[in-house]
Amino acid sequence: MSAGSRIPAANAQQSGVLPNFCDVRIIFMLVLIVELLAIVLAMIIPATTSAFWDHLAFISMLLQWIALVDAAFLCALRSLFRRFAATLEMLTAFCLMMLVSLLFGIVTLQFNSWAQLGTPDNLLGEHFLLRLMVISALVYALVLRFIYIQHQWKQNLRAQSRAEIQALQARIRPHFLFNSMNTIASLIAFRPDAAEKAVEDLSDLFRASLNEQNFHTLEDELALTRSYLDIEKLRLGNRLRIEWSIDESVKSAEIPALSLQPLAENAIYHGIEPSPDGGMISISARRRDNRLTLAVSNPVSDNSSHHRSGNQMAQQNIRQRLQLAYGKQAGFYINETKQLYSITLEIPLVSL
Repeated sequence: MSAGSRIPAANAQQSGVLPNFCDVRIIFMLVLIVELLAIVLAMIIPATTSAFWDHLAFISMLLQWIALVDAAFLCALRSLFRRFAATLEMLTAFCLMMLVSLLFGIVTLQFNSWAQLGTPDNLLGEHFLLRLMVISALVYALVLRFIYIQHQWKQNLRAQSRAEIQALQARIRPHFLFNSMNTIASLIAFRPDAAEKAVEDLSDLFRASLNEQNFHTLEDELALTRSYLDIEKLRLGNRLRIEWSIDESVKSAEIPALSLQPLAENAIYHGIEPSPDGGMISISARRRDNRLTLAVSNPVSDNSSHHRSGNQMAQQNIRQRLQLAYGKQAGFYINETKQLYSITLEIPLVSL
């Protein structure tokens, strides 16, 4: 098994506290918020209806330019800010934005004096620069405080999610390890060579089980699943047939660890073991748009009804881990007919 597992981008901690001001969606939200602020400031100034629209146009133009230049600097310096501690990042961003407001205030006064635009005194009076800096300081402090609190909340949520994922994984590990040990014990006396091979496969299972990382590549998960199925093949012989359908282009995609192997174990327990003739397990991995689709299907046996009560634990476990890792972007679907029981996972592709 490969030890080079990584945490997917969808679940990885974002570097830095500030959001990505290079993102068009962030810029769009910024423009909307600044325009709402401009409307509020324009309404505060006593004026007639016609003067109100003049005030709004001037304030909107000034604030939008300041906001867009702030965003441009924060976007350009994003890689630099990532190296800073959270407090230093916030302080640097505050000072930078205050400097932008100061420069725009000075330029606005000089341009108005040169062009003689006739802007009302209650907008460009002698205290214009002071008012602009005070308003900027208050707005920047509130916005940065909100960003910092939101960042801390996301950090706490990620930490809680990782703890829950580890707890859920721990509920699966003893199950398949216990079954594997039983299989090896049954082979030692009669097929020592096969038992030795099973021990090697089991070492891969232990390595994956004891790995503290919650995510690895699909290729790692497939290798883990093959190791488990090799052990079960020794026990079940010709009763177990396996059909693989794997898209090679998605093997580097990152998925939650132990998301496919427990489904293969379920398929054996509920579809192969109860049937005297066994059956075929189908495992597939496909790319659909920007999503990875994993599917495991097994035949439905008439003798497996007494196993159904235990079928839900692993499924619910994987469903919860997908929800914690990807939220609504992930999917978990069950399709059951009289002949076939199939489980499909849909995972956002975050690393190819």
